[in-house]
Amino acid sequence: MVKRFFIVVAAVLCTLAVQAQASGSVGVTGQGSVPSFWKNMVIEFNVGTGTGHDGMSPLEIGGNLGYKFIPRLYAFVHGGCLYGMYDKDHGQVYTKSATLAGGLGFNVMRVDNIDLDLRVSAGGSVGNADWKHTVYDAGLAFRIGGVGKLKVNVGLGFRHVSSRTAGIGAYNGFYGTLGVGF
Repeated sequence: MVKRFFIVVAAVLCTLAVQAQASGSVGVTGQGSVPSFWKNMVIEFNVGTGTGHDGMSPLEIGGNLGYKFIPRLYAFVHGGCLYGMYDKDHGQVYTKSATLAGGLGFNVMRVDNIDLDLRVSAGGSVGNADWKHTVYDAGLAFRIGGVGKLKVNVGLGFRHVSSRTAGIGAYNGFYGTLGVGF
């Protein structure tokens, strides 16, 4: 069910992206300005936390690196360290795992210097993780700041984590992020 939801959202974003191609061009730059490649980069660093579910409370420190292929659509790679605190027999236990994911972002609207992006991503744990999992995210990201300047990012969304570690169940919950981007 969750996988189908993400596939439908990705298909809708792709349909909207085709319509957005006619509204502007990516990569156009004036003489003496910053090269268009760097203007189209999406670079972000953030800290996020989620609501507790079945005794699990997640915390993630990570970053996104992406590129705008057309004015409103970008693809990104997400890397981070996901920490999970859970209550095991009334004793707190911490797990950690490196997470690598890929996703799509779509700029829904821009008002003055505030962008509202819809993002979907899917990924999983890599390396020797304490908490082996597959993660699916869908959320809204508010990017506040001028074009080509440092931006403050605030995100809200829903996350499903399918656990592959014995003793740790699947996680479903809402999350929030706070970070900076360029």
